[in-house]
Amino acid sequence: MAKVASMGTPFQFGSLNLSLKLDGKALVNIEKRLGKSAMSLFMNADGGMKLPPVNEIMIVLKGANQKHGVKDSEMVKAFQEYLDDGNSPMDLFLALSDLFNDAGFFNSKGTSKAKKVEAEEITLDAEPMDQDENSL
Repeated sequence: MAKVASMGTPFQFGSLNLSLKLDGKALVNIEKRLGKSAMSLFMNADGGMKLPPVNEIMIVLKGANQKHGVKDSEMVKAFQEYLDDGNSPMDLFLALSDLFNDAGFFNSKGTSKAKKVEAEEITLDAEPMDQDENSL
């Protein structure tokens, strides 16, 4: 059975309607354009967290966009519209974080979606106690 690729997650960026998906091809192209690893967007030289510059965020958004034909100049115009609509650069960073999270960068494969797991009651006691003993 063949896998069906999803078109991407809709993202309204000013007047642009982007469809974002960070797949392998997009990631390779983004890293070539940035000249560095995509994960380095979030880490400084000391391994601490950092906020990437807006132009790098827009390179990632453009590269992850599944609708082709968007020019850099349109991205810059859309960014101004995005700000004029009351959004902030931090909102754009959060959208970038969601994009990377959806692609599995911040967790192991298969755990990107919360799973409901039913488990036995866990206790720190060496031996499980009967319900009557817990009421002491």
